[in-house]
Amino acid sequence: MALKLVLFSIIQLFFFQYAGGSQTFRLGTKTAYHFNNSASSITHPDRCEPIHLNMVIRHGSRLPSDGDMEEIDALLTKLNQIYTKDSPFRYQNLTLPWIKPPLWNDGNPGELTAVGEIEQYSIAKRFRARFNRVFDKKYWNKYYSFVSSDKPRTAQSAMAFAHGLFESQGPVSPSKFQPVAVMFSGRQNQDKLLSSYKTCPRYEIDVDENGLDEVEKFLKGPEARSVTERLEKRLKITGKMSLTFDLVEKIFRLCAFGVMNRNDSSWCDLLEDNDVKIMEYQGDLEAYYEHSYGNQLNLKMECTLLSEITKNLRDFSAGQTDLRGVFRFTSSGTLVGLLTILGLFKDSMPLRADNYLQMRKRQFVLSNMVPMSGNIAVVLYACKSSGMAEKRDHKVQVLVNEEPLTLPCCHGNVICSLDEFLSCFKETVDSCDLEAMCSLPSTDQPKAMATLLYPRQKIYYHFSLFLLFLLDYNSLVSILHTERTNM
Repeated sequence: MALKLVLFSIIQLFFFQYAGGSQTFRLGTKTAYHFNNSASSITHPDRCEPIHLNMVIRHGSRLPSDGDMEEIDALLTKLNQIYTKDSPFRYQNLTLPWIKPPLWNDGNPGELTAVGEIEQYSIAKRFRARFNRVFDKKYWNKYYSFVSSDKPRTAQSAMAFAHGLFESQGPVSPSKFQPVAVMFSGRQNQDKLLSSYKTCPRYEIDVDENGLDEVEKFLKGPEARSVTERLEKRLKITGKMSLTFDLVEKIFRLCAFGVMNRNDSSWCDLLEDNDVKIMEYQGDLEAYYEHSYGNQLNLKMECTLLSEITKNLRDFSAGQTDLRGVFRFTSSGTLVGLLTILGLFKDSMPLRADNYLQMRKRQFVLSNMVPMSGNIAVVLYACKSSGMAEKRDHKVQVLVNEEPLTLPCCHGNVICSLDEFLSCFKETVDSCDLEAMCSLPSTDQPKAMATLLYPRQKIYYHFSLFLLFLLDYNSLVSILHTERTNM
C-alpha cells in the first residue's frame, strides 16, 4: 500500500507539471489538494506526545454540481454552435466542439470522484503515521467519532478517510475491513454544527446587503474586463458571441474540474497566468465577504463548531471522555468560517474591488486555505514538565492542510498551552448563541425565510404567500360588502 501511495504522488506531481505547473494550484475552492512535503515529518514538542486529534475536513475532489453543469452546458451550447465537427477550433490542447468526459455522466452531480476518495485516504494514512499514539485503541465509537454534514460527498469522504485510518485493523473479510459509524449533523437548513450559515436568517440578509457590492464592482472593473477581452481573442469569437465574465468563470471551472479529476486540463490552456490570478482574486473577494472577515457576523458564525472542538480538548485533558479522535466532514464555507474565527489568514488591509494589485501578496487565498480535501487539525499533546516532579501539562498545535500554523493568540509560537488556547476563545465560546445572533426584526423574517428554503420549497413558500394575499383580499372585499349592506 505504501508503494501505491508513492506511485500516486509521483503521478500527481507529473500531471500537475504537465498541466501547467503552479497555475493549477491557483483555482480557488476548486483547486486540487496539495500539501507541503516538507511538513510530512512534523516535529512534536520536546517531552510531549500527541493524545487527541480533532479535525474538520472538506470533502474531496468531486464532479461538477447541478449548478455547475447547467452553466457549463450553457457555455458549451454557445461555443459548439460556432465551432462544429466540420469547422473545429484548436488552441494548444483544446479542441472545440468539446464533449464532456464520460466520468461526468457516471455519477450524480457533485458526487465524490475516485481522486477525491484517494485524497481522503492518503491524508488519513499520513495523519495516522504522524500521530500514531492517538490510535492506540482499536476502533470503537467511544474512542473515534466521525460526523458528516448531509451531503453524499461529505459522507463518502468520511468513509474514505476512515478506511485510511483503520485499514487492515478490522474484523471483516480477509482484508480486515473496519466498518465505522458516520453520524449526520442534521439537515442542511437545520445543521448548526457543520452548516451554520445555512441556518441563519440574518446571515443571508447581511451578506446580501454588506460587502458583495465589492464583488459586483470588481466584475465591472478593468481587471475582469481585460480577462474577458483576452479570452474572446484567443477563442476567436469576437463579433460571433459576447463573452461575459460569468462565462469566463465557467471556463475557469472547466479547467479546475479537469485538473482535479485528472482527466482533461485542456481548458487551462486558454488561461494565462495573469488571467488565473484575476479569477482567483474574484473568488477570494467573494468568500472574504460571504464567509470571512468582510462581514462582522462571520467572526462568530462558527462559534458552535469551535465550542465543540474546545469542549473535546478540555474534556479529554481532564479525563472526562475517551474520545481520542474526532473527525468532522463538511464543505468549504464552514472551513473558511472556522479559519476566520481562529484568526488565521488575516491581512492588515481588507480585500476590495479597487486594491487587487496591492493585495497580490495577500494571506487570504482560498487555493491555499480550502482546496479540495482541505483540512484543519487541532492536536492535543500531553507533556512532561522539566522539573523534578513528573507533572503533566497539555499543549495544542494547529495544522492547516498538514502544515503547522501560528495562531495569533499564541504570540508567534506554533505550540501553545491548552490553557492559553482555551483562554483565546473563551469569550467567543461563552457568548455563543447562534439563535440570538441570527435573529431578525419581524419585518425581515419573510425575506430571510425564503432564503433558507431549498429551491422547490421556495416556490411553495412564495405560492403560499400569494394564496394568503388572495385570502386576505377576499376577506377584505367581503367585509366592505357587508359594511355597505349595513349602511
